[in-house]
Amino acid sequence: MEACEVIRLFVKKAIVSAEPKRRGNPGYGRLRALRVLVYARLKGLENDTRVVEHLKKHSTATRTLGLCKVPDRTTFGRWWRRYLDLLEETFEKIADMLQLVTSTTFLIVDSTPLVDFYDMEAGWGHTIRGKFRGFKLHTTVNQKGLPLRAVVTSGNRYDSPFLPGLIEDLEADYVLADAGYDSKANSKAVNGIDAKPVIASNPRRGKRRKIKYAELVKTRRYAV
Repeated sequence: MEACEVIRLFVKKAIVSAEPKRRGNPGYGRLRALRVLVYARLKGLENDTRVVEHLKKHSTATRTLGLCKVPDRTTFGRWWRRYLDLLEETFEKIADMLQLVTSTTFLIVDSTPLVDFYDMEAGWGHTIRGKFRGFKLHTTVNQKGLPLRAVVTSGNRYDSPFLPGLIEDLEADYVLADAGYDSKANSKAVNGIDAKPVIASNPRRGKRRKIKYAELVKTRRYAV
């Protein structure tokens, strides 16, 4: 099933709270906006320009998400700012549904940059590709790559402290994360949900140590 069809199935009126009626042009509405934002994360589209380019090339996905045309790049920027709280709530509701549909073997925690040069609240952050200005999406997905939790912060926030909140109240056999999440607090949080921590060793914390199930980090993190 294509990502846009998964979004259409899960992100619906039963998930997204109704928007109060208002005078004038109703615009795209919450439901369409949330579908596009979740879809962008599933497809790994890191900034608003890439979202626009992708949707223009994939007209079928655009229609499936409920759009008659591709919105302007600035519209996506407004959606991220306007619907951050609602997006987090949507992820939590989707997670509850997914827990009923399929058991979770792996929880995979990671972050991705949301490039934004114009928002006054954006911050400078670092990735393996270099510096960027914007925000970060910290997220947890299951073994199928479906999102279960999400938090958006400014780009200068460190990833590690967000892991406990991203796995809270979820069930899994293993929690996978890269070396940026290597800490005693995070291992304790994973044990707290009765899962096995598979967190890559961070050489900055001293001598590199061997970790159990290390091959899972290499073979399963692609899902995020």
